[in-house]
Amino acid sequence: MANKPSFLTKLLEFQFFKNRFKFSRKKKAVSPEEGPAEPPQHRPLKLSEHQRRGEPPADPFELEIPIDHPLQQLWRLRRDEAGWSPSPSLRLEAPDAAEPPFTPETAAAEQTGVKLAVNSSAKARLGAALPKTEDAPPVSLNAQVMVYTARSGLSAWVLAYPPVGGGAELASQDVSSALAGAKVTYGIDEELVKTLPEKEDRYFHLFLAAQGQAPVPGKNGVVEDLYPRVSKQSLPVDEYDRVDYTAVGNTQNIEKDAVICNILPPTNGVPGRNVLGKELPTTNGVPAAPPMGRNTKMSEDGSQLLAGRDGSLEFSGSAFQVNPVMDISGNVDYSTGSVNFLGDVHIQGDVCSGFTVRAMGTVKVDGVVESATIEAGGDLILAKGVQGNNQAVLRAHKDIYAKYLENCSVYARQDLYSEAIIGCNVYSNASVYAKNGRGAIIGGKIWAARLVEANAIGSKMEVRTTITIGGLPCEDFERALLLEEMARLEKETQEVERQPSNPARTSRLAKLRMQASVNKLKLRQYDKNLEAYQAQNQKPGRVTFDVAHAGTRIKMEEDLMRIRTETRHSTAMAIEGKIRLMT
Repeated sequence: MANKPSFLTKLLEFQFFKNRFKFSRKKKAVSPEEGPAEPPQHRPLKLSEHQRRGEPPADPFELEIPIDHPLQQLWRLRRDEAGWSPSPSLRLEAPDAAEPPFTPETAAAEQTGVKLAVNSSAKARLGAALPKTEDAPPVSLNAQVMVYTARSGLSAWVLAYPPVGGGAELASQDVSSALAGAKVTYGIDEELVKTLPEKEDRYFHLFLAAQGQAPVPGKNGVVEDLYPRVSKQSLPVDEYDRVDYTAVGNTQNIEKDAVICNILPPTNGVPGRNVLGKELPTTNGVPAAPPMGRNTKMSEDGSQLLAGRDGSLEFSGSAFQVNPVMDISGNVDYSTGSVNFLGDVHIQGDVCSGFTVRAMGTVKVDGVVESATIEAGGDLILAKGVQGNNQAVLRAHKDIYAKYLENCSVYARQDLYSEAIIGCNVYSNASVYAKNGRGAIIGGKIWAARLVEANAIGSKMEVRTTITIGGLPCEDFERALLLEEMARLEKETQEVERQPSNPARTSRLAKLRMQASVNKLKLRQYDKNLEAYQAQNQKPGRVTFDVAHAGTRIKMEEDLMRIRTETRHSTAMAIEGKIRLMT
């Protein structure tokens, strides 16, 4: 039984489709008149701008001379008369000169003036070389020299035109007369004046005929440092990845009368002279300002900066200063009392509970810090660590280095380095690093401006550990304390104002109002510092860890992330206002 035709077969049998669609496998025959079919035309590739081959850059020393330029016409006239002549070449170069007369930049800027001078002289010479009428007698012109003086006046160039007809060839006297007519009197190349008439390319070429002396400005005085201004701190690590905090320190000890830096005097400038014989003024060097700070002095001849006493040398602001060093061989306890020193402090023992150590420079403690307060104007180095009992307070205007930190409050204006931070409140205006040794942050609150790096955050006991990134932590904390103090002062002021009028009340009100005014100034300064910090293009902060246990909380911007399960080898960053973990 034959198969029934499909719907598509029936549709194609209609005459409309037969005329519209013609299916044939036969190739179209090509008639002899048409010839073979042309190959398909390929469209040219379109290249982007950076793929196109750029034109070679123009030579700044070479002046382009069009074919119809008067100079070219004069050259063809000379070629026809003499039978041969070197092609014109106008280059602002002098290979044999002691100093190049132009740099590529100045040569490109000088081309405009040279072109105007050549155009004017060549046009005038061509007008004189061609006969005015057909029946005029043949023209006879002697060789002629054009002089061009650079805009700086430090070089003069000559361009010689050949004779026309029976005119005289170029002579040395022609060059000398042309230079004298242009008032060129200084730095003349006498050898060129003498040999130019003998050169084969003497015509239609630029030659450097005179070169002036550029003024040489004096050099400013220089401070030659013998000690580094910025000392880099290094963390010595042993084979067990432990830091030897007793070896940490960047103190540069110096003895009295030791040379800190040499003060090299300035030099006087040398005046110049242009090719017209005019003197060019110059400037003398400026003496260097010696970086003289506290406990430093100048040598008798003013050529050296010396240490005024024994101590530690540091560069602060814009000057070197020698800080005296207080060396305490034992503990800070009742035998020594609290320490308040303007220089560096080195404590070889412990800092016992209840005592305070304040220093303008670096503080280094070889022993243990108990429930004490330490404030350092420089670095704070704790070779062992802190057992703070929730009462110890550490402040440093630079970096803090500690073996471990336990139950204390820490304020670092720069970075903090420690092997273990346990139950502490840490405020750092830069970064917190816990990467060496155990490298653990357990409990407490860590607030850093940019970065927190640790091997482990939290513990298996799910101790709450809060990491906050952003802002200026030290300033923000002090601002909060300041606001609390302002509220207390305002309440106290209101209570004093309700008291009966008497001299004690008046004195107390004056003191309270003065303190309130000072606090307002501090608050304004805190706000200004925070605005300046926020205006900077700060890189996004991040938290990097090998393992973070449950109970860890990370705050960035307005978002809070709670880590509920153990997370390994991740970095937390705020992306579009949300904290993301990247492994």
